[in-house]
Amino acid sequence: MCRNKYYGRGLSIEGFRNALYQYLHNGIELRKDLFEPVLAKLRSLKAVLERQASYRFYSSSLLIIYDGKDSRAGMFVERRPEMRLKRVDSSLPESLQDGSTTEPSSSAQPKVDVRMIDFAHSTFKGFRDDPTVHDGPDMGYVFGLESLINIMEQMREENQ
Repeated sequence: MCRNKYYGRGLSIEGFRNALYQYLHNGIELRKDLFEPVLAKLRSLKAVLERQASYRFYSSSLLIIYDGKDSRAGMFVERRPEMRLKRVDSSLPESLQDGSTTEPSSSAQPKVDVRMIDFAHSTFKGFRDDPTVHDGPDMGYVFGLESLINIMEQMREENQ
């Protein structure tokens, strides 16, 4: 399933929840094992951003990737497990660039990564003589992360 950025822009809250559910579904079942590792990465990112003094991440995106091989069942569903979130927007990038392999891992914990990408419009206090004073953390980005965390926590609770 492939969606572009315009698909995500038109989603309601429930539509976003459904898109996220589809992304975490391997075609057979919901990958419940992904909730904790993704949530841990999101919480860690949120904690880092809350400590930043003046950065603003306008139009940046959040990339959430995971290894499609389910180490619990030793199965691999042929699909590209990638999702790119632009605050409330989702679309699939062209390639997975973290170098993950599909070899079995020694631990039962799935391979997950969360990255901020697309920094073309990002700025910070004093950047290129920007006269705008950016004081404190980027509360818009933090709000988006909190919303995503809350949605994922609700999904986890509903699907235990």
